Amino acid sequence: MTLPRLAVFLLFPLLAACLPARETLLPRLGLEVPALRDFPADYRPPLSAETGLPMPGFGSDEASGVHRTPVIFVHGNTVSARYWLPAREYFLQHGYSKDELWAFGYGWDNVRYFDSNELSVASLERAVNSVSNYLSKKRGIPVRQVDIVAHSLGVTLVRQWLKQTNSYHRVRNFVGIAGANHGTWTAWSDTRGQQRLASWELAPGSPWLAQLNRGGETPGPTRYFMLYDGSGWADVFYPKPHQDSPALEGARNLAYNREHGTWFDHLQLPKQAESLQTVVEFLGEVHEPLPRAAPPRLLREGDRLRSDQAEARLYCADDGLEPGRGEPESQWTLRPGVVSTCYAAHVASGLASPLARYTGAVGYQPAGELSLSASPAGGVFEQPQQVRLVASDPAAFIVYTTSGTSPDSGSPLYSAEHPLYVAAPLRLQAVAITPDGRRSPPLVLDYDISLEKVEAAHTLERQFDSSVPEQYAGQRKKGR
Repeated sequence: MTLPRLAVFLLFPLLAACLPARETLLPRLGLEVPALRDFPADYRPPLSAETGLPMPGFGSDEASGVHRTPVIFVHGNTVSARYWLPAREYFLQHGYSKDELWAFGYGWDNVRYFDSNELSVASLERAVNSVSNYLSKKRGIPVRQVDIVAHSLGVTLVRQWLKQTNSYHRVRNFVGIAGANHGTWTAWSDTRGQQRLASWELAPGSPWLAQLNRGGETPGPTRYFMLYDGSGWADVFYPKPHQDSPALEGARNLAYNREHGTWFDHLQLPKQAESLQTVVEFLGEVHEPLPRAAPPRLLREGDRLRSDQAEARLYCADDGLEPGRGEPESQWTLRPGVVSTCYAAHVASGLASPLARYTGAVGYQPAGELSLSASPAGGVFEQPQQVRLVASDPAAFIVYTTSGTSPDSGSPLYSAEHPLYVAAPLRLQAVAITPDGRRSPPLVLDYDISLEKVEAAHTLERQFDSSVPEQYAGQRKKGR
């Protein structure tokens, strides 16, 4: 072995641990940044929306087979799919196959660059689609649902993904471990630098969390299990009085350390056999969906809703609320001026429809051509923006997405009382829907809430002539 190669070999552990070395020196030496890639040869990992690179992780093998609902593990900030290897081993020991266990490194995998809930939604959407499509092809029948087990930032990320992509019908069980569902004291709304977006999102009482929790904390047919410390002592992110921040109204909430007298910290809780046992038991409480069944659909007949399947039932809520697993109805009557949100679920098949919204049309008179406007109408900003949406027809309701997906009637509902909070560089898409089902042309606007603009305005301000306008055009940094 030559001397340079010997030096690299001896220094490799240090280079792999040192972040600047991982990002710059290793690639210059022709060496790949260490990452877990435990996928079969015929599987192509999806690309991360943040890095533009194939996501590392694990999932499937050549022959194990799919016998139950696949589980996708979603990690938290500054770690990667490797974090879930102990959990995978526990699940394998308790009857799961490698085909049924997946995890992806969706973000930066870097302690200097925090991942964001908002900006990681697109990556999670790609990951879930990738697993469903691959296993459907391998199995020969559709894999319509997954179970998701998430930790820390991954919990609020999954909840935002469910909301933005209207995917509640695609997730049978959702287990959230130590998630900042109502904020964490380590996040501050006035944070600057690379970590500011995650802090804006997860600061207690933040507008972003208010948007996430508005309408109901456990919508749709999904079963929710929130597992957390609860003592106020073991998990540094949730000291008193924030010890129950991870709990969700309508979920099964287990304050594990408080109830069992244990001392598992933030990173240990998802890795312990005792706590993982409660997760596996929760996932196994409901039967598997019928493999060849079709999901129910909602049908509107005048101002009445029903399912296209006689045995399916409707779950509905009014006035901006999103229905959970409450009392079912055989049909639902729509009322003028009231927005109803509904889904249909078939208990025997285990399948459900997406959320959908309707307004009663009795007495409705169209108010001319339907259009939608926003203020501010996109642009480059230093700080988060409150965006107001207005439909030309006051009887129309407005739905929107910030995930890159086109909005449907079950997408997040806009309310004039609560303007939309845009904290990240994202594309806002919105549509107005009238009581008779007409839709406005889609409104598509780009907002760049830009760290680079802050840097230009503050860090380098002495190097520029203040009388000359800034020429910054909103190009956000990408890459690892």
